[in-house]
Amino acid sequence: MEICDEINLEEKDEKIDNLFFLMMNGKSVTANIKTSRGDFKVNYPKQKGVISIGCLAALMRGGMPPSAIDASAEYEIQKCAALDVIIVSGPEWFEDAKKDTNFSWINMPDSRFADEVYAKVLSFCMAVREKLKGDTEQVSKGTTE
Repeated sequence: MEICDEINLEEKDEKIDNLFFLMMNGKSVTANIKTSRGDFKVNYPKQKGVISIGCLAALMRGGMPPSAIDASAEYEIQKCAALDVIIVSGPEWFEDAKKDTNFSWINMPDSRFADEVYAKVLSFCMAVREKLKGDTEQVSKGTTE
């Protein structure tokens, strides 16, 4: 694996062990996920992305606090906001839909498909979090060896 602006977890390289430091220095972690309706490129959200997800969720619920929405609807809002931020690109049909400036996963007609994609996105994010744990002694010392 060559160090570049994007890090692909599927590639094996000893440098991936330094994921925390690579990401702190501006690199991004991406992956391709396979779904029943095509492949999507996803990008692990750093804190800025997590904040964007929260802001989008607030917009989707019309500025109301999460406590004003039932748990099921809030889950759907969080799911769609996360997919809007984390999904970078997808199959041709998806790219065509994204040309509409109002496009959002909240308009997805097939909730089972949105659930399928979300489950794969969550698996990817959990894999990145596991890699970020790394060697806690190394991280606490701030070394990249």
